[in-house]
Amino acid sequence: MPDKSLSLAAYFSRRGGERTGQDTHELPQRPQGSAIWVRVNGDLPMDALRDLETRLQADGDPIYLVITTADGTDGTFKTPLGRTPVRAFLDHWKPDLTLWLGPELDATTLYELAQAKTPCVLVGAEQVTARPTTKTWVPGLTRGMLRQFAKIMTVADDVAPALVRAGVDANRIETLGPLESAPAALPHFEDERQDIAKSLGARSIWFAADADISEVSQIAQAHHQASRRAHRLFLIISLRDPSCGVAAAETLRGAGFSVCLRSADEEVDEATQVFVADTEGELGLWYRVAPITYLGGTLTGTTCREPFEAATLGSAVLHGPFVRPYEAQISRLAAADACVAVNSFAELGKTVETLLSPDKAARIVHAAWDITSRGADVTNRLAETLLEQLDGVGT
Repeated sequence: MPDKSLSLAAYFSRRGGERTGQDTHELPQRPQGSAIWVRVNGDLPMDALRDLETRLQADGDPIYLVITTADGTDGTFKTPLGRTPVRAFLDHWKPDLTLWLGPELDATTLYELAQAKTPCVLVGAEQVTARPTTKTWVPGLTRGMLRQFAKIMTVADDVAPALVRAGVDANRIETLGPLESAPAALPHFEDERQDIAKSLGARSIWFAADADISEVSQIAQAHHQASRRAHRLFLIISLRDPSCGVAAAETLRGAGFSVCLRSADEEVDEATQVFVADTEGELGLWYRVAPITYLGGTLTGTTCREPFEAATLGSAVLHGPFVRPYEAQISRLAAADACVAVNSFAELGKTVETLLSPDKAARIVHAAWDITSRGADVTNRLAETLLEQLDGVGT
């Protein structure tokens, strides 16, 4: 079968002219280290890209993502179009690699990347389209553009045959899955977790994470409700503002509970009912200790923690209606029955009471693990691919 693809060099040699498309805008100074241009066309998976950058930097290497979108909003730069703006963009950032997110290809940009000898990885080739750069379209150009990618990563397995028919080497195609946020597990000291677990023994535990001081009295009411089923139920509560620890402890004691304060190094004993974790940087410890977590502030609209933080560490997530800016993560968990929504503190108490049955909490935790581990696997594999490409730059 004859090769019907057209090389980008041949295409631009034939066309001769160029489009400017937009003016080059001021750009900040290029950071030291490796830069990856992430060219997004379509929805912006910003949370997933932050997680990806964290993975890329895990070994201490200075690797940065320069993200561009069509409109340049949400902390991104505007995607350059036309040979002059693209050249200026490449001259400034000098990207070591380009990650092309979304199926729309652009011959002008790919040609300039080829001229700059910048390798490219395409993620999301399910429905490849090509944006015309001139009034006259040239047959075979899409094939030529696809061949510029060192690696093409798809969401589904059934896309590969079409890409092979389009002239892509099968060895450069890999099924990746959807790129979704999957934050790395928060750290903790294992010796301390074991000490706390030993001191609490077989007691049932739940955690109110990042609570606002204004909701402490209502969380206390929920704890009273939940304690009807397990009189030795233990509540850990961390505060959005750790300086409010003493005030929170006073409120909880006023509600009739025996309370220990973390910042005062008070020891938990059999009589302790609530532990106020008024310290910073220990959420990873409390998520691991407590099998049930209420995302503080989500019933009052004051705050919301990233829900995957708890889900990743095996704690069943309970939340109210106010989950900004994590609506997408909550939607993913809810679609898999991997979290529980509540609409009041009375309902929160009853739900905690219900989930004290280990099998019910375990079902939620297992479903959440499937969601978070899938996103982590995709992010890790994409990071590995990008690092492999960076290792090959200049060799």
